[in-house]
Amino acid sequence: MPDRTGLTIGLAERLGVRVVEHGAIESTMEAALTDPGPAPVVHLAASQSAGRGRHGREWRSPPGNLYATIRWPEPDDPFPTGLLGAVQIEWARTIAAAGGPEVRCKWPNDGWLDGAKWAGLLAARPAARPGEIHLGLGANLVTAPSVEGTEVACLRVRWTEWPGAGEATALLLGAALRVLRDGPAGIGPRLASWSLHDALKPGEPLVVEGAGGQVEGAYLGIDPEGRLRLAARGGEVRVSSGDVRRVRPV
Repeated sequence: MPDRTGLTIGLAERLGVRVVEHGAIESTMEAALTDPGPAPVVHLAASQSAGRGRHGREWRSPPGNLYATIRWPEPDDPFPTGLLGAVQIEWARTIAAAGGPEVRCKWPNDGWLDGAKWAGLLAARPAARPGEIHLGLGANLVTAPSVEGTEVACLRVRWTEWPGAGEATALLLGAALRVLRDGPAGIGPRLASWSLHDALKPGEPLVVEGAGGQVEGAYLGIDPEGRLRLAARGGEVRVSSGDVRRVRPV
């Protein structure tokens, strides 16, 4: 479990939700899925042997970092695509307010620090848990496990007055819970400041791999729902989810 040094009160009391802390487990997403208790609840692990990101990709999970899943009762008006972006923005604001480094947001679900990935988010609506949304949170606090084809970073290296992994865990979980508590109506106002935290530049040539195939074009930012806007050959395209990569000059 991340070192709790610096926390002055219990994590559950501080966050205002039930917290289930695990040692080494397969994944917090699986733990949340099989939890017999009520939502909301935070599942927090010391390490994971089968952590995963988007599209079932492996998320390497050695001890010391943040691995959590929040089970949340979703309102009748469901969260839009931009939920993950809104959490990333809230993380950026929270870290800055606590004296940490400037972190940036890379659509659709990655946190970036100095051009390298330090965090990733995942949202799921499990069929076995109707009426719930499960928000998976992964963040490199003290170590930066390698990811094939991706530069990685961790917060501690760039946080001058590092508060400790326990305090960083509480700050990031609290920020994610604020977004969930504000509900779908709070997503748009947060996304309105996306350009201030964007890891990508307007006009930057991108390739997006989505459910509908591959599309290439110039980056136009995101819309109020959190969809990526791309100026493609046939006109503007809006993508709800997918993988983004920069087009390197030949």
